[in-house]
Amino acid sequence: MSVAQGNLDVALAAEVGFFRLQNHQADDFNDQDSAIGSTHGSSSASIGSSILRYREENGRTYHTYKEGTYILPNDENENDRLDLQHHMFALTFGGKLSTIIDKSQKLRRVLDVGTGTGIWAIDFADEHPEAQVVGIDLSPIQPAFTPPNLTFYVDDAEDPWTYTEKFDFIYSRMMTGSIAKWPEFIAQAKEFLNPGGQLELADIVFPIDCDDEAADKLGRKVESAKRYKEQLEEAGFTDVVETRYKWPQNRWPKDRAYKELGMWTVENLTTGLQGLSLALFTRGLGWSAEELEVFLIDVRNDMKNTRIHAYWNIYVVTAKKPS
Repeated sequence: MSVAQGNLDVALAAEVGFFRLQNHQADDFNDQDSAIGSTHGSSSASIGSSILRYREENGRTYHTYKEGTYILPNDENENDRLDLQHHMFALTFGGKLSTIIDKSQKLRRVLDVGTGTGIWAIDFADEHPEAQVVGIDLSPIQPAFTPPNLTFYVDDAEDPWTYTEKFDFIYSRMMTGSIAKWPEFIAQAKEFLNPGGQLELADIVFPIDCDDEAADKLGRKVESAKRYKEQLEEAGFTDVVETRYKWPQNRWPKDRAYKELGMWTVENLTTGLQGLSLALFTRGLGWSAEELEVFLIDVRNDMKNTRIHAYWNIYVVTAKKPS
């Protein structure tokens, strides 16, 4: 790892292979379903099936349903990282679960795509008891005890959707690197929204600077959020709004709120770095797990270095289906 002219070239696989974090020059940031078959998609799998037998690789466990589609682990350490990530989004949005749906808005059906541990869906179901909330994911890692208006399914969002009822709100967060063909995903989301229904995509952007990048080799781009606005407009959505946020890499900012957010960012990424990196480096770049561990020592040190004023771009893009 080397620092030259204010740029830090770090190889980290979060949904990335190699990316470049730019040195920030300023001291502060100025930026501002029910379990009945009629409600879920054709690819939904029974929890009683073989999907509960996770696959182990390099000491971590991964989903077996549609094996290899999602490159991050599904074990306890990764689940803790996902829950911490949820806290970081709460800090970013002032405690709100959505940038467009408030507590007073009444909804009938809501879909959370890539629900992960289910923490967002659980909070949203509690906040909106009038809504039927459905969460889908490739891994059955969600808790058994949930609000009565929430149902989880093991499902692949890239398969054709066959829901028999449409949704008022579709939410998806941190799915960059998980969807191979975003225009197809966006088209399905539009088809399964009610007229006037809303879509919200929240994602991290990696300013990648490498021609031979691991996630590209696996067929899943990791800067997809840069095109969400354009793709939503092309798909015929209206009221498309893109808002950008920043997560400092560590506690380097002087601003108290950003300093706190940076504290959680470095905790989230350094403790979860192995899980974020293993599949991309071993499957995508052909590294051994041992080679990766040695390499990540310097990565962690650089990520904790407060002299490096690095940050992550977070894109939130919202849109409405025409009435």
